[in-house]
Amino acid sequence: MQFTKNLFFGVALALLSGNALAAEAKILGYPVPVQKDFKGWQVTCNNLNTCQLNNYADRFSYLYVILKRDAGVSGKVSLSLLLKPDQHVVYLDGAPFPLDAADWQVDSEPDSDGKFYRYTTRLEVIQRFIQAARNAQQLTLVEPPVVQDEADGAVVSLSGLSAALLLADERQGRLKNRSALLNIGEGDVSQVPPVPTGQRVDITYHQPEPLSNGDALAAAVSKAHQSVLCEPDEGEKSSEKLEAFPLSGKLALVMRECSPGAYQGASDLFITPRSNPQAAKPVKLLALSISNAALVEMEEGPMNADYDPQTGLLSHTVYVGSVCGSGERAKWAFDGKAFQLVSEQFSNVCGQSKYWPSVWAMPGYPTE
Repeated sequence: MQFTKNLFFGVALALLSGNALAAEAKILGYPVPVQKDFKGWQVTCNNLNTCQLNNYADRFSYLYVILKRDAGVSGKVSLSLLLKPDQHVVYLDGAPFPLDAADWQVDSEPDSDGKFYRYTTRLEVIQRFIQAARNAQQLTLVEPPVVQDEADGAVVSLSGLSAALLLADERQGRLKNRSALLNIGEGDVSQVPPVPTGQRVDITYHQPEPLSNGDALAAAVSKAHQSVLCEPDEGEKSSEKLEAFPLSGKLALVMRECSPGAYQGASDLFITPRSNPQAAKPVKLLALSISNAALVEMEEGPMNADYDPQTGLLSHTVYVGSVCGSGERAKWAFDGKAFQLVSEQFSNVCGQSKYWPSVWAMPGYPTE
């Protein structure tokens, strides 16, 4: 199985860059998501106009600066900086910018280097930081001077930040508004457009009775669908892992993982009657295609597929590389007949997977 072929099934390689198509086209009634790079920065806004800005980390698995903002009058906002645990100041072109304890909190989970995200959710503090940063060239995350072996990751270019902020404000209808991130105006916050609405996936999930014959059912489905075979890479032996999960009182999900590689593998999925494996049908999953302004059928089976019987959510995660950490994650909910896409995250730049920005979100479902 070629794991590097068409890794980003739906989001793919061509993302809209904030042009007219992004503004006019709709997917299920929602605005088409956008993801665009501005020099050292990337901005992503999903179908609910939740936007994330982060520095462009193309060599290391760290996003040192992450700004998130929800759409709407009362949309939540946060700014996070990856710092040493005892650091309470950063530097903009050498000028100190204090991170007062009253305004900035520390995330409870450190990264692999023992650093923590220090974050604030106060808009006025974030606006003050942005106004100080907009005319600066670089943000330094350690006390100057920076020695050569600390330069990577200690200094973040601010080139492109203003353009990224402007796109986020425009997307959320905050230009010249008091709630704007960049160009703060006199517009009343009540004038900010609401969160976009569209078709919803409203599923009340009730965990079904466990399967009494899961192993036998999975084996029977696999045997009945020998034509849908896992194709190993040249020189490798074919291998597969079979699992079965209850979907409802009458239906089950069978997962057949194909020849897993070093850190990921693709799967064939089937929905089958519990008592008739010969009637099983392959699962067709839709994923986001921004370039086509549509949800399209995935060309291959999901990667690192997982089904959680507690929540009824099917997920897949694709990693481009274990070192860099870019990739895609998606989740689907079963509506009784098919799996419906409820969330998708995508990053083509380096960063830990839990910080991949959201490109698609259905109200009521987690995006992380």
